[in-house]
Amino acid sequence: MDIFMCCCVVIFIFTKIIKFNQVRMKFNGQVCSFDDNALYWELHIPIPENVFSTLVELAKDKRVVCTLNRDFSFHCAMLPKGTFHYILLNRAICKKLNLHLNDDVEVELVKDESKYGMPLSEEMHEVLFSDPEGSDLFHQLTPGKQRTLIHVVNKYKSSQLRIEKSFVILEHLKSRKGVLDFKGLNEDFKNFNKNF
Repeated sequence: MDIFMCCCVVIFIFTKIIKFNQVRMKFNGQVCSFDDNALYWELHIPIPENVFSTLVELAKDKRVVCTLNRDFSFHCAMLPKGTFHYILLNRAICKKLNLHLNDDVEVELVKDESKYGMPLSEEMHEVLFSDPEGSDLFHQLTPGKQRTLIHVVNKYKSSQLRIEKSFVILEHLKSRKGVLDFKGLNEDFKNFNKNF
């Protein structure tokens, strides 16, 4: 093997090692609330400043994958609150992991490398692939609106419902020339359900 081929192989292997050796920030945290009358959506885990400052250099959009207690991973953002940043815990996560106010939790954060900042269901991927016009309009939306629509589809367990919701979303965008109107979208969902 000549020297050029050896260099190419070394560069390829080095690139793969960097890709698989993502910076993983681990810390022990505590479930906190923003006030004494904590509702589920107020529960959060404060991120130590050194962890946040390291990750924000890698993830400029502050999107990360959070793993709690080495058991459950989810896509989220490092959100600001005054002088600190935190991971918001929704009701489903708290219920699944039986987390309550003041519970200790092991946290691992890594930069979110996914295209949308959350997983895209197979069904929505296929609907986007099969409708180039709808896909173009979807991809012109802000990343936050894209994630919201992906979440709307992902919350359904039924594959058929995921396909239907994806279809209605793209039809909604096409009928409104790419303008997303959540109230109108809910009406479109209701009308679709009535007609089918």
